[in-house]
Amino acid sequence: MRKGFTLIELIVVVIVIGILATIAVPQYMRATERAKGGKARHALGVLASAEKMYRADKDTYMPAAAGALNNSTGLGAYVEMADIDTDSTSTTGDWAIATTGAVNGFTATATRRRGPNNNETITLNHNGSWGGTFTP
Repeated sequence: MRKGFTLIELIVVVIVIGILATIAVPQYMRATERAKGGKARHALGVLASAEKMYRADKDTYMPAAAGALNNSTGLGAYVEMADIDTDSTSTTGDWAIATTGAVNGFTATATRRRGPNNNETITLNHNGSWGGTFTP
């Protein structure tokens, strides 16, 4: 008697693995998108904290100008922004983070740069209201 698997047994195993892969891969992709969205939400929360600290010092929010997210003269002087990709022209990060401020309020925006949710946004304003189009 020979030991081993029959062709039918091997085909069944391949089919089962294929079915499991068709279920697992989309779930994995959605989970990674949700995680990247969580990282962007964290970055927006950090920017909101910086805006509030800036307002406490200057009695206005950081104006939407070049260098607003600068690490030494802008909001980076109030919070650690090393992990926040603030260069909207960069192609290395998953999100482009920006903030627009005025005397009475601000809106921090994260825009998805790549992937299945490309160009979708997450926003946070001075009232703590979340918005945007990002739906992982």
